[in-house]
Amino acid sequence: MKQLRKYIRKEIKQLGEAIVKRPLPDDARSTLFNTLRLKKSLIDKIQAVKSIQPTYRITLNNLQSFTISDIGNNFGFGLAKISGKEYDILDIRQLPLALDALNNLQTKPIINPTGGESGGGDEGGEEDTEAAPEEEPEEEPEA
Repeated sequence: MKQLRKYIRKEIKQLGEAIVKRPLPDDARSTLFNTLRLKKSLIDKIQAVKSIQPTYRITLNNLQSFTISDIGNNFGFGLAKISGKEYDILDIRQLPLALDALNNLQTKPIINPTGGESGGGDEGGEEDTEAAPEEEPEEEPEA
């Protein structure tokens, strides 16, 4: 009976996460692979985020994620939010900082989503979401 429940939960989760496949815009692809120098093998998935400006969440193989956003005015995808900080990657002074932050994000240990951690990292891949900062203040008073 437990196996059946587990199977049903898995199927419901997969149906809820059904992804509509669309091609990634050329300027977003250029930002990821040329400007940020990512390799396709490091990326687990890319999701479009519902927001006013075109935004994509990139999840890496170690379950860490970051977002890239279009800054408008035909400048393309030039805003990267990595580990809670925003970087204007079109600015040559902020690009090395963004690349360092991305490197730190890539080298974080892989966290096992089933409960156990393989590496001891405290932060999950949801550090770029809006809900993560709200959760941290709740945890601090309890500790």
